[in-house]
Amino acid sequence: MSDSQQLWTDYAACWSADAGERLAALGEVAVEDVAYRDPGTEVAGLAGLAGYMAGFAGAFPGHRFRIDEVLEHHDRSLARWTQLGEQGEPAMAGVSTALHRDGRLADITGFFLPA
Repeated sequence: MSDSQQLWTDYAACWSADAGERLAALGEVAVEDVAYRDPGTEVAGLAGLAGYMAGFAGAFPGHRFRIDEVLEHHDRSLARWTQLGEQGEPAMAGVSTALHRDGRLADITGFFLPA
């Protein structure tokens, strides 16, 4: 597994991490001043992103993300992902892009693919 694949896999796990461990886990894969945006929100900083992830976990209990493919070059990457439901069934698909800094995600943009 490439470094970027592992980074995205660890990042994806943050979305369904235990609430008490989420911020520390996120700090391992994203810089302190991380920027995050998707079609429904824009947040800044580890605490802001961890809070948004907590809202996701509350709205979609038992859901998690699987990283299906990662493309990378020049400190940038694109990850194709699938949101899995409680029974492991696909619930949504999308892609996310990121700028990397110091080996961690620094600027993340998520896109949801049409069903």
